[in-house]
Amino acid sequence: MAQEIESLAERLATLMQRGLVEEAMNLIASTHPADQADVFTNLQSELRPTFFALLSAEGQAELIEYLDEEDRRELVKEIPRDSLARVLDKTANDVAADILRELPPSETARLLSTMASAADVTPLLDHADETAGGLMTRSFVPLHQEMTVQEAINYLRLRRPWAEEAYYLYVLDNLNRLEGVVNLRSLITVPPDTRIAQIMSPDVIAISADADQEEAARLIQRYRLRALPVVDEDRHLLGVTTVDDLMEVAEEEATEDMQRMVGLPGDESFDSPLMVSARRRISWLLVNLPTAFIAAAMVNFFEGTIARAAVLAVFMPIIAGQGGNAGVQTLTLVVRGLALREVELKDVRPILTRELAIALMKGITLGLIVGFSAWAWKHNVALGLIAGTAMLANMMVAGLVGTLVPIVLRWLRLDPAIASGIFVTAFTDMLGFLMFLGLATIFLSQIT
Repeated sequence: MAQEIESLAERLATLMQRGLVEEAMNLIASTHPADQADVFTNLQSELRPTFFALLSAEGQAELIEYLDEEDRRELVKEIPRDSLARVLDKTANDVAADILRELPPSETARLLSTMASAADVTPLLDHADETAGGLMTRSFVPLHQEMTVQEAINYLRLRRPWAEEAYYLYVLDNLNRLEGVVNLRSLITVPPDTRIAQIMSPDVIAISADADQEEAARLIQRYRLRALPVVDEDRHLLGVTTVDDLMEVAEEEATEDMQRMVGLPGDESFDSPLMVSARRRISWLLVNLPTAFIAAAMVNFFEGTIARAAVLAVFMPIIAGQGGNAGVQTLTLVVRGLALREVELKDVRPILTRELAIALMKGITLGLIVGFSAWAWKHNVALGLIAGTAMLANMMVAGLVGTLVPIVLRWLRLDPAIASGIFVTAFTDMLGFLMFLGLATIFLSQIT
């Protein structure tokens, strides 16, 4: 697919450079908006304004919706403000609100004063970007429970909603409070004179406007919904979030958690400025550096042992490295469970018991392999027993800290993904060295 996009971008660039506007427009029109966004990012920067100008207002709005945040931000800077207002009118309310939030207040006020959709977009600006309210759109179809099915169908024909707006039809009372929901299938399979109250489902799954967007994504996934209504504390319907928006949220949250586990900020990417990326990564490595020095000090404490049995240096990285790998395995599962609310603080004991049991099995397996290898390689039974025992013990440490580090962070009301991997590997390194070299010191006479 990447090769196709590159080829398409090259063809389009050639057409635009030769002034073949009609051919370029036809090529763009035959391309899906999602692919147009990829083509746009593959074009040379000087050709992007021409590409954007060849699109209709609807096409420009669709392109903006499919671009990632950084490319969208750069494009918006180049669009004349009069044109931007027209484009935002065609853009989904939540995307328009995201764009307006990043502009200076004076520019936002000026744009809203000329936007036809200002009444729908303005309420979204009251909610933080990463909440359900910040993600919602005001495009939904309201019904009243006293309407008949025929009246509802007539209303739909008159309104002509977009496909994503008509996943669910929301039944409101006279005060705009959410009372029920009707799906299209129910609407078209009952007699026309049926009252909406008779076919609506009163048990509507909804979310508060100030709830985190990650919670909205969990509800969409758990209940297999296509859209999720957003309400205030009095259950007034404020808007809806749709499954396509929340799929992006799930991807962003998963990426953020993975990056934070190794000390990267959630918005780190290959497009981030070089100096910014370097500063961010160095800061967390500096946090980890003291633990590395502690591990080095641990090794230095046993300098005399290593001097008398240099063979120990061969097995030190094996034991520490495998411990770190095992700890990250456990850590990944626990962080995922906490993120998806599959793991609560009350579950610590059974989870810890399970992970220690798995760690014991891993430790026995790897301990036997490492111990046998040490004996076969160096022809020293004591060395094999020490290496195998240290491996077993470090596997147990890995299971313990891999489980407890993220849970303790959650207990402290911190994000459990924040650099957990750094802390886990620090523990397994330090304790791995301590156990291996400590045992070697005790039985030094038998391995030299």
